[in-house]
Parts: sequence; C-alpha cells; structure tokens
Amino acid sequence: MINDLRLGIVAPPATEEPAEADRMAGRLALRRARYEDLPAMARAHVELLPMGLFPALGARFVRRWQRTYLNSPYGVGAVVVRTAARQEEIVAFVLGASDHAAYTAELAKDRRVAASLALAALGALIVRPAVAVRVLRTRVRPLARRVLRRRAVAATPERNGSVVTPHVAVMTALAVRPDSRMSGIGVVLAAHFVDMAREAGAMWVEAQTSVGPLGATGFYERLGWEAGAPRPTPDGDSVRTYRLRLADAR
Repeated sequence: MINDLRLGIVAPPATEEPAEADRMAGRLALRRARYEDLPAMARAHVELLPMGLFPALGARFVRRWQRTYLNSPYGVGAVVVRTAARQEEIVAFVLGASDHAAYTAELAKDRRVAASLALAALGALIVRPAVAVRVLRTRVRPLARRVLRRRAVAATPERNGSVVTPHVAVMTALAVRPDSRMSGIGVVLAAHFVDMAREAGAMWVEAQTSVGPLGATGFYERLGWEAGAPRPTPDGDSVRTYRLRLADAR
C-alpha cells in the first residue's frame, strides 16, 4: 500500500497565469488544510484524481488516508477557498510530505493508524468486488514477491558503509476544480508546496502524473520541473515523475 502513496497526482492541465490568481485575491484565500476540510478534499480527490488504487476505494478511505498527512510532522496540506460564499468553499488543494521517506516510515511504525487504514481498505473492497479483484491481481502477488526478497536480503550479512538517502519531498496530490482552472491557482499551490519543502530542508521535490489525458505533464514542464522516463503502474496506466531541485528553484 505504501507504493500507492505516490500515484494519482494531477494538476491543472491548462496554462495558468499567476497574475490572474493575484487579481482574485479578494475572493480567494490560501490557507493550511484543516481536519474539517477533509470531507471536501476527499470528494475532490476521488472526482478529480481518479488514477491509482486509493481513489477507487472511495471518499471514506481517501479521507482517512489524507488525515495521516495532517497528523504527520512531515505532512504538508493547503487549500484555496472561496471566501465570497456564505460558507468557505474549497476550490483547490495540495497534499504531500516534506520528507516522503520519513512520512512513510512513521506511518508504517504506527500500528494503530496502519490497522485503521487496512480495515478501511478492507471495508471498501468488500463493497467493491471489481476493485478487490484488481487488487488481488495487481498488488497481492507483487507484494508477496517483495516480502520474500526483503527476507532474503535481511538474511544476508550486512555490508560495511551506509547509503545516505536524499531528503525528498513528494507532492502527492494537487487538484483544482474545473471551474477555477486557467486562474493560476495550481501554480500558486505548487509554489506553496515548494516553499514548505525548502523550509523543511528538502533537496528535491517530486510529483507523479499520468501521461494520459487526465495527467498534467504540460503543467510541470511549464513550471520547469525535470521530467523522468514514463513507467507503467500496476493498474495499466503510465506515469511520469517530475523533479525540481530546490537549489535551482526561485
């Protein structure tokens, strides 16, 4: 399941001008994501970011998963809200981790949270048999092979020396409502995430997006992010990883 944390990332696919977002400042506001935002964020994720396993499990599961980011010291979550409405309306959000390795390690060690996510996923699969079949076909067998490989590695003698893992931030989800695209909101949210990652000491920021029609390859290329090679996903999609070296970011 940890491998699915980095899938399903989408940003506004059309060209955006930050100046337009500045002109809308009077009725839109960027702020930190709160627990009360999670229901709307989860619904938007399922609706706007349908790639990968997690959205297929439904909004209830996605809400629990998104909550782990808000609970984590490495989590970064922000929303853009329309303040002119009677109640704040979320029109866009960004979610991720300023240190993806630390976030996933923390999540794996918290047995209570891991069990809660597993039970929520199981409940979602019970009422979604087609998704359950997909999970058995694309996740269970590869997972079993990985477990066997890890046991084999653990049984071998340790080598001298250590490998330093770069501090990498991962932007897991970035979504903007269709009626608010072409406004610069996506650019503002991406820049906000980059700023948070830089403050946390990250060396790189990464994001994955589908190379298909629902993806956002053009968005990241216009932002100047470095494109990696496409790779297949367990669900038959193809994704590309984009990276931004923070020493080069302005």
